[in-house]
Amino acid sequence: MAGVSRRARSWLALVDRLVPAEVHRGDPTERRRARLVVFNTSVFIVYGLVQGVMEMTVESWDRALVAIAILVVGTVVGLASISYLRRRGDGAAAALSALVGLFAVITILTFMKGGIEAPGLSWFVVLPVVARALCGSRAAVVVAGLAMLVVLGFALFEAYGLPVPPPPTGTAAVIKRLVAICAGSILCAGLVYMNGVFEEEAQQALVAMRDSANQASRAKSLFVANVSHEIRTPMTAILGYTDVLAELGLDERERRDAIETLRRNGRQLLALVNDMLDLSRIEAGGLALRCREVAPIGGAQQVGAVLRDRARAKGLLLELELAGDLPRAVWTDAVRLQQILVNLVGNAIKFTEQGSVRVSVSLEPSEPRGRVRFDVIDSGIGIALADQRRVFEPFSQVDASESRRYGGTGLGLTISSRLARDLGGELRLTSAPGQGSVFSLLLPLREPTPSEREAAALADTPADRRAPEATRVAAPPQLRGRVLVAEDGEDNQRLIARLLGRAGLEVEIAPNGRRAVDRTLEAEREAHPFDAVLMDMQMPELDGYAATQALRDGGYARPIIALSAHALHEDRERCISAGCDAFAPKPIDRQQLLDLLAQYLAKPASGTAPS
Repeated sequence: MAGVSRRARSWLALVDRLVPAEVHRGDPTERRRARLVVFNTSVFIVYGLVQGVMEMTVESWDRALVAIAILVVGTVVGLASISYLRRRGDGAAAALSALVGLFAVITILTFMKGGIEAPGLSWFVVLPVVARALCGSRAAVVVAGLAMLVVLGFALFEAYGLPVPPPPTGTAAVIKRLVAICAGSILCAGLVYMNGVFEEEAQQALVAMRDSANQASRAKSLFVANVSHEIRTPMTAILGYTDVLAELGLDERERRDAIETLRRNGRQLLALVNDMLDLSRIEAGGLALRCREVAPIGGAQQVGAVLRDRARAKGLLLELELAGDLPRAVWTDAVRLQQILVNLVGNAIKFTEQGSVRVSVSLEPSEPRGRVRFDVIDSGIGIALADQRRVFEPFSQVDASESRRYGGTGLGLTISSRLARDLGGELRLTSAPGQGSVFSLLLPLREPTPSEREAAALADTPADRRAPEATRVAAPPQLRGRVLVAEDGEDNQRLIARLLGRAGLEVEIAPNGRRAVDRTLEAEREAHPFDAVLMDMQMPELDGYAATQALRDGGYARPIIALSAHALHEDRERCISAGCDAFAPKPIDRQQLLDLLAQYLAKPASGTAPS
């Protein structure tokens, strides 16, 4: 039995080469049907060869040629079914065409060999078995009924003396009958056996799919539980300290402490939302990279400047080591590179209590042009070998205890490792408990194509229509001008109006896009225009995109600054394309918004609507 099984497995391997996985897309039911189409065709081809040789041996040439022609037609139909299956991946249609072809060939061949007295009449018993294997139980019932009707028709031809080609006689009839019975028996046995093998494999695949689905469900439940924990923790502080601020008799120190707690936990919530958005977009394959030439030295220095105060606050030394042979630039996404390095250096500072954190940038020789290597080396707690794979999984940390001593969402390393892969590089970890850790980011050096350079150049222009990124100028103590705020949320209306009013601006609120357009154009006609419009992009009646377009079409050429809780790069580009001059994401960064207004209120109106 084991030998038969091995032979069957060898044959299945051959079948799977004829019907690769992309044809049935991993569906066990489709895979079984595809295999049976190949098996049925293979057996019929072998039978056709044997029958053809026998026809030429025991029959006259004219009768042999007719039978061989019918067998050739059946073989062509079977091969065409396999070809159709490979091209279209439609196992059901291929199986039906193979079954119809076999039924037609058997019927015609039986008629040509004597009808009810033909040696191959036993094939009509086999056909329902073939139908069951290829097309299912209903097809088996239909084919059994058709087979009985065909046999009944042959019997009526015989009973009424209707003309039917004469059957073979003597030894030829005996041999053909034996061959037909043997071939039919082999086909039935093979179909039953193979169908059992296929169904067993299908069951195993279904069990594996069920286990995978259960595992995915558990992972989803764990994900939701972790997200809930990470949201509820800062929300507890936010709601609690909101109540603290409402208490009477707070001294200045308590009030400032409460405000700082609210700010810190609000930023933690925002960081969680941003991390989850990044992770979901990476997993969905929707993260668009914007590569350009980036100086590795400048990138490392910028990260050091951002995080040096955090390291100093813990009494740590943040060092930067730069090799002398570093390339001037590497073709990568500057924002994502900085995101990875900030995550790695930030983690190193967080998990290091004493000593130093060192960022080393070097050139590593490799094919074809080498790689730039960023090593983040700390003297912290280190990571055991058994935990090193786990730290790259979502919401995983070295310290997974209830105390959550080090805090954080546990998404940073997951995002960093996947970003590194998307950038064509890799993220490595070398560590031991109590001996610190070394996270190594390796990015390949490559020459961009002309189309990549052109796309990068287009993405950088026009500069005056893009919001400032990292570099911000200090806002003047007081701003002057009239600003229309198009915002439908009452709390946001009060917040923005207070923020701008304290900066010295005259503020008017429009609760929807239609009112914003009407009021802005009315002020233009009255020669008392608004110097800028802050445009929320999601509002009733007329959204911010349509309202901006309507203002530009109406001749309003002064600054329009988009406000949106959709803070992805694509959302920024959509706002700029709609006619906005700049983009400020929600939650609103007060300093960034004042910087934008200071920048654009200082510019004279262009006199024409931007294109």
